[in-house]
Amino acid sequence: MEGVSGICGGAFEAVDGVFVDLVERTMPVRLLSRIVLAVTASVSFAQLASAHAKLVNASPAIGGVARSSPRELDLTFSEEVSGPLTGATVKFAGTASVPATASVDKSGKTLVLKLATALKRGVYVVDWHAVASDDGHRTTGTYKFSVL
Repeated sequence: MEGVSGICGGAFEAVDGVFVDLVERTMPVRLLSRIVLAVTASVSFAQLASAHAKLVNASPAIGGVARSSPRELDLTFSEEVSGPLTGATVKFAGTASVPATASVDKSGKTLVLKLATALKRGVYVVDWHAVASDDGHRTTGTYKFSVL
């Protein structure tokens, strides 16, 4: 038997001598397709949302204590950052910024701040900003460290 059109325009097919509504037979397949599409889209959006460069490590450590003045600060990010668009400032007790030269190392993930002067004893605040190389998203943050 060949396919037959139903009264409401539905398609039927004979299976073992019984006509079966093709829409009913294809519903589980369409539902599964929609679920797979929704999960794929969710994963893709989650990856895009997490594509920002996050600070994952710093030296001196975030909230840490340096026993003497560091010559440089290293800020390592979760992904490669754009050198010309990424930087940081180091401030002592709300005063002017400590003079420093910023560059990104060969890995593309670590911002290196070479300090022009020795740091005095006390608490320092580092304000950083990073632009991810792959998507241009900008992130910012702040952390503190102390010098003994």
